[in-house]
Amino acid sequence: MSHSESLNETEENSNTPRILVYGEVLYDCFPDGRKILGGAPFNVAWGLKGFGHQPYFMSAVGQDTEAEEIISRMTDWGLRTDGVQRDADHATGQVEVTIVDDEPQYTICEERAWDFIQPSTTPDVEMIYHGSLVLRNAQSRDTFEHLVDTSKAKRFFDVNLRQPYYTRELLNKWVKGADWVKLNIDELAYLAEVDTVSFDDAEPLVDTLREKFNVANVLLTAGGEGALIKGAVGYGSIRPAPTPKQFVDTVGAGDSFTAVTIGGILNQEPVEQIVHRAAHFAAKVCGLNGATTSDRSFYQI
Repeated sequence: MSHSESLNETEENSNTPRILVYGEVLYDCFPDGRKILGGAPFNVAWGLKGFGHQPYFMSAVGQDTEAEEIISRMTDWGLRTDGVQRDADHATGQVEVTIVDDEPQYTICEERAWDFIQPSTTPDVEMIYHGSLVLRNAQSRDTFEHLVDTSKAKRFFDVNLRQPYYTRELLNKWVKGADWVKLNIDELAYLAEVDTVSFDDAEPLVDTLREKFNVANVLLTAGGEGALIKGAVGYGSIRPAPTPKQFVDTVGAGDSFTAVTIGGILNQEPVEQIVHRAAHFAAKVCGLNGATTSDRSFYQI
């Protein structure tokens, strides 16, 4: 048994979370009636569980059919559900998907349960993961600020921009002082206030970002061009990204990259190994219809 497998098994058996995942869970709703469960934080939590970790997922759902489905799916997968609050006043999260000129367009429904996450007692963890979308509403934002203020955990910020739910001021606040910042090449350009940046020219901007905002480590993804990790933990990169053996869509590829990276961080794996394992698994996810699967063997990497 490898060192990482041993750590995973210990966590699985103890049911003690080492990471708190904070944010949205929702359904992508298509015109033909299909519903696909997702939300970047939920996808990350699902992947971590697939790799043998036991994340504490902190979110909120309504008191509706969708909520029951989510709790049932989490239970079947073995994810803890005690961090998922039930909100009688707001519906479970949804994204309405419409097709215009053969291209999908997304409307993230507002005033949903995950916008109103309440403060609660949470376990002591080593790391807190969050994105930017869950911070769009004052209630969930205030709850998160309290969570961070009262925790000694390291913070992993997945920038994950979703228009129009962010401002430069909001992003700058949460990038500042993060132990990890994960972003793609377009998000790096936005934070660096440049029009575009190529992966080959990205490292100086990563260095500037780290220095300006006192960021310990950066994970940068650039689609087919590759990915890199740079920071206090060292340096690792892969160029270009692996080609998927089969391709369905890219939904959840970035979230899966994040889940593998966090698992590697918790297991203290070398960064070169982390970035290669994450890139290969993200390519594997491109063969799925959606971001997750209930096939446990899929997560054996």
